[in-house]
Amino acid sequence: MTIIAEQGVHAVTAVSVGERAGYSRGIVNHQFGTRQALLAAVAETVQSGFDPNPQGLQGREHVLALVAGYLSSLRSEPRDIRVFLRLMTAAISGEEPGLEPVFVQRDEYFRKHLAAAVAEGQYAHTVRGDLDAATTAAVIVGQLRGIALQMQLSPGFVELTELLKVSVRLIDAGLQP
Repeated sequence: MTIIAEQGVHAVTAVSVGERAGYSRGIVNHQFGTRQALLAAVAETVQSGFDPNPQGLQGREHVLALVAGYLSSLRSEPRDIRVFLRLMTAAISGEEPGLEPVFVQRDEYFRKHLAAAVAEGQYAHTVRGDLDAATTAAVIVGQLRGIALQMQLSPGFVELTELLKVSVRLIDAGLQP
């Protein structure tokens, strides 16, 4: 993860990982088999650290807590976010086509989870009933990913605490019945 964060996905080789870990490159091949398997394991690891509902909330409150948690992770886990985005970009660009299924699956999980929270809110009348839950989830995920990308390109372009407040406030306003 450190190699990806500092130098990019292209810098990951059995030699570079083995040297960074203090082992021979053979251990990397022994543990993961291929470079693609290693990168897939890193992608899965970096994505598994985000708990989409740590407080057990439902409906609109769940959606807003998820948004706040995701944006807070930009500050609390900057290396992991950088690694995630670099791996995702490599998957999208075709530089690392073996990563595409990992990101497709995780984004689908993220959208479905958000859509379920939106639907819960609609059932409880805390979210507008005229919204399509799946489309709303796609919009929110897009906003979060876009903010994360902007923060990577220009880390100080906006104060993160204010960004978090405004994002949550705007999403909340759009969800309210």
